[in-house]
Amino acid sequence: MHRSFDNIAQGQSRLRLRGLSVALLTALVAGGCQSYERRPLDMAGHQAAFLARTPESPEVRAFAEGLAARSPGSNGFNSTDGITCAEAEVLALVFNADLRLARLRAGVTRATAENAGLWEDPTIGVDLTRIIESTPEPWKVFTSVGITIPISGRLEIEKQRAGVEHAAELARVAQSEWSVRMSVRRAWTEWSALDAQLAATREFLGRVDQILTVVDKMEQAGEMARTEARLFRIERATKAAELAVLESRAQEANLRLRQLMGMSPDSPLQLQASGVGPARASESRSVDASELERRSPAMLVVAAEYEAAEKSLELEVRKQYPDLHIGPGYGNEDGQNQVLLGLSVPIPILNANRQGIAEARARRELAQAGAETTLEQTIAAMRAAEIRLAAATRRRHTLETEVVPLVDAQYSDARQVARLGEVNTLVLLESLTRQQEAKVGLVEAVRDEAIGAIDVDELLGPPLLPPVLPSSTPQPSSTTPASKLKTSTIPATGGESR
Repeated sequence: MHRSFDNIAQGQSRLRLRGLSVALLTALVAGGCQSYERRPLDMAGHQAAFLARTPESPEVRAFAEGLAARSPGSNGFNSTDGITCAEAEVLALVFNADLRLARLRAGVTRATAENAGLWEDPTIGVDLTRIIESTPEPWKVFTSVGITIPISGRLEIEKQRAGVEHAAELARVAQSEWSVRMSVRRAWTEWSALDAQLAATREFLGRVDQILTVVDKMEQAGEMARTEARLFRIERATKAAELAVLESRAQEANLRLRQLMGMSPDSPLQLQASGVGPARASESRSVDASELERRSPAMLVVAAEYEAAEKSLELEVRKQYPDLHIGPGYGNEDGQNQVLLGLSVPIPILNANRQGIAEARARRELAQAGAETTLEQTIAAMRAAEIRLAAATRRRHTLETEVVPLVDAQYSDARQVARLGEVNTLVLLESLTRQQEAKVGLVEAVRDEAIGAIDVDELLGPPLLPPVLPSSTPQPSSTTPASKLKTSTIPATGGESR
């Protein structure tokens, strides 16, 4: 009788202990889990924020201050007197839509790197057995906890692989930043060239209007044939039509710049035209393959991708070595408490992760070929860009030193002869037209030369400098356009141009 009471007490005690263990385990699992909260799109709010962007936004100010602190020689950011090309690059680095997506993609690989190499969650196993035959202890209860001990060392390799994959993504972000900056410079060059062509065309139309006043009087007095006078009107109407086309193209170029800067089409921006193209060094030099390998954004990306492929292969090789699985447990059989310990180790004989190793080795070969191909293509593209730059420089020099002085002298002589009373309308019209064409041609030559230099700069890449903002700088909230500015690896002004 006493024994049966003891058995009942022991059973109740075991049940309370198991209930307490289950409750504690449930609390631990619930405490380690995250909750889901739906976040719907707020397109109206984003549209309002997009339309409200200005060069004086806090994100731009913070970025510009970080740049000024890092580059004492920079001119700073001041949009009150108009936006310069260098300031347009700063705005693009902060607000450009493509860069925002690139930085958010880097945020995905960063999240992977920060959570890589974690141990597998333990498993709980319960084995219940009831003996059908009549017995004083019909129940057998065993509880075990399964734990995987990563003795292979693969978790450390997983961390390293995630880290190099994140580094490769950051290299792509840096390449995107540099590409956007070069796109801003090209768009700025196109816009400033159109602005200069507009000025030359308006000046031409003003001079034609002055001459037409005299031509009309001479035609009325019978001193000029109607056919000759009509040539001036035809030329003026033609240039007026060209002016309308140039104004439309200039407006489109302005909108393209605003899009690259991440500003709305109607934002109050005043672009400051100061010559055609951004400032650059006047002389160029040959670039060898070793310098391209160190500086070219494309080469830095493929080098990082190859390193990621190396780590992937190392991880797959490490996975063929087994991890230790242990399962300590506790149970009760025939009224006796028991402690269990299960050990298991896979034997890498049949599988040995051969498929994963073969695929990773093939991906490494592909990454190596990609790096070699990129180097070949970059060298060829660099030589082609240098040839285009040299040709544009020769054309610009010829126009500056020969063609423009000749047409200026021709127009000056024609006007001088007209002042003396000997008006040759065809010579005067031809001289004026040639002068305007030479000016437009010079603007186009300077534009092509600037774009050629930008092409070379884009392929070569920026100087190897530390990040603009330290990695410890707190990031703005995810709702701000510059939420990933700390991934920016490229300085924001053009002082390093070739």
